[in-house]
Amino acid sequence: MTKQLLLIFIGGGLGCSLRFLFSVWVNGSQLKWLPTLLVNGLGCLLLGIFFALFHKNELSTGSYAFLGIGFCGGLTTFSTFSLDLFQLMRNGDHTGALVYMGATLILGYACFYAAYSLTKQFI
Repeated sequence: MTKQLLLIFIGGGLGCSLRFLFSVWVNGSQLKWLPTLLVNGLGCLLLGIFFALFHKNELSTGSYAFLGIGFCGGLTTFSTFSLDLFQLMRNGDHTGALVYMGATLILGYACFYAAYSLTKQFI
């Protein structure tokens, strides 16, 4: 249990750091929610792959803890998504909020499903 928590901790730190660097790199100055949307899509793709590999016993429990729970948990930013959504609503951009919410949910599920299905099929 302690080893698993350490793996999650380290993976989460790496994921958070990558999320920050990605946000700086994308620099969504016009669409402040764009880096969050893209990172959530990437995180869902990766989590789909890791979960499929874990499900097929190609990824150990420790590796899944590090990559799936830790890294993807730190990388994806659903809490930041909620903040972005709140700010859009507070600023009166209800159409933007609805588009952002729908795009995030659809992209996340589509990326996860595609990655899971392809990984299960080809690995």
